[in-house]
Amino acid sequence: MSEYLVVQQNNRFETEFRANDPRDPESSEIRPVVRIHELTPYSQLLGSLGACTAIVLNTYAQHHQLSLEKVELHLSYERVFQEDCENCEAIDHYEEQIDQKLTLTGNLTDSERQKLFQISQQCSIHKMLESGIAIKSQLI
Repeated sequence: MSEYLVVQQNNRFETEFRANDPRDPESSEIRPVVRIHELTPYSQLLGSLGACTAIVLNTYAQHHQLSLEKVELHLSYERVFQEDCENCEAIDHYEEQIDQKLTLTGNLTDSERQKLFQISQQCSIHKMLESGIAIKSQLI
């Protein structure tokens, strides 16, 4: 399974999502997402992370009068289920990874770019994913 999503957000918080076709994961075509329900749950998670990160960066830049014009995030999640599941019954934990590449557009110094990169990791979705979150389920 391979998921790839691009999130672009300008300094007016206008956000665009583009993704590969979830029905054809081998396709390299990235197209605009018109309806969120077209995405798989994994791509929706990537979209949440990307949008949260962009909002945090644009909010910080505006508050500190930084010349950030646009944030672009390339996010990917890949897992080969067959490899994970060679011995499924014995596995109770999977090691998974999201790759995130960040592009900042604007008249920014190297120091400002580095500060924004550090701030990007303060997104609440980023923190939840990084530290984990307990899920307590019950049937009612």
